[in-house]
Amino acid sequence: MSALHLPAGAGTVHPFLGTTMTVKVSGRETGGALTLIEQECPPGFATPLHLHQHDDEAFYVLSGTMQVSCGDRTWPAGPGAFVLLPRGRPHAFVNQQDHPLRLLQLTWPTGFERFAADVAALGAGPPDPARLTEVAARHGYQIIGPPDGAGPASRRRS
Repeated sequence: MSALHLPAGAGTVHPFLGTTMTVKVSGRETGGALTLIEQECPPGFATPLHLHQHDDEAFYVLSGTMQVSCGDRTWPAGPGAFVLLPRGRPHAFVNQQDHPLRLLQLTWPTGFERFAADVAALGAGPPDPARLTEVAARHGYQIIGPPDGAGPASRRRS
């Protein structure tokens, strides 16, 4: 693995389910060890309740507050908070704020960046749920349903 410097604003950008994901480092640069993505989520954005079969996921909140559900727990995570969501545990999050949520997403081992690229390739607008479920399954992600325990705004999707 080589040293890497990525200037501010650089990276591969993917529109992802109404968010903007900028891949800062992928498996190509880390030898498959981890992926780092900067993500901006608009007000009302919510992930479906899902689980990762092959990778762990973590978030570091840069600005805004996310409401996170994992298993039977739900909690808010604001600026400076770190959230770890282990593989195999159903989880979701929602931006219930009236301003964008900015965060860093880490996944290890790598692969999430390829899922993000495949979802972006589905085109603009909300993807067909059956197609999204199929693409997710191909990458080791199981979509279970709408966010669980994240509140009423979690039912809205961008």
